[in-house]
Amino acid sequence: MGNLRKTALSSALAAVVCLAAGPVLAEGGFIGLGATYSPDYEGGDDYEASPVAFGRYNLDEGRYLAIVGNADAARAGALVFNMLSGSSWEMGPALGVRYERNSPHDDRVKRMNDIDFAYEAGGFVKYKSGSFFTTLSLMFDISDTYGGYIGSLEAGYRQKMSDDFGITYSVSTSYADEEYMQEYFGVDYRDANSSGLPHYKASSGIKDYGLGIGFDYRFSNTWGLLAKVDYYRMTGDAEDSPIVSDRGDKNQFKSALALTYSF
Repeated sequence: MGNLRKTALSSALAAVVCLAAGPVLAEGGFIGLGATYSPDYEGGDDYEASPVAFGRYNLDEGRYLAIVGNADAARAGALVFNMLSGSSWEMGPALGVRYERNSPHDDRVKRMNDIDFAYEAGGFVKYKSGSFFTTLSLMFDISDTYGGYIGSLEAGYRQKMSDDFGITYSVSTSYADEEYMQEYFGVDYRDANSSGLPHYKASSGIKDYGLGIGFDYRFSNTWGLLAKVDYYRMTGDAEDSPIVSDRGDKNQFKSALALTYSF
């Protein structure tokens, strides 16, 4: 029963997609529920739908707790705590989870060893100026799933179209160390024998660049709708990996649609 609860919690958090939060902020906070559509593994070309949940609880003087999404091509999410009060800067710790690779649709990648959920700890720094924002995050594996770290940088701008409608544009990139790259994109000799894919050793480096567009519409004081589409271009050793170049796609898309409730 404990493992079942753990897997259910991991699935819920890992499905989180980063949607524009600004338009739905209320005095207490907000929650959002919906669905996301994304590849069944990072670098894959088979897509599947998953539930999505996210939210924010406002504390005193600008501090908050929030469940947010990641700014890279993988399926992941984090619980973050902003410790700073009343300024253009936000900073704090983060606890995250990265989705497993378990029985993907591709018949060759399916023969490789499964990758468990990765539990992560790290932090973030965010700077806001008017409608512009920039976020830097760094997460370390604490579950011995991949044993390394991944960092991401995202910048964006929200264009206010009316009092109830806005569009957010974003760009991003992510960097991963050798341990992460080898776990998710490498093919060791055992996996090569079982899958028929060539042996491949992945090194550290930038793994993707991303573009995103989000739409937010508030149709009452408490209810709203959020939609987001992200495009990621795999690069470096991630792009050259056989699970991407031979069995997947260097062009990755993630989309989400969610209903929000402010309180």
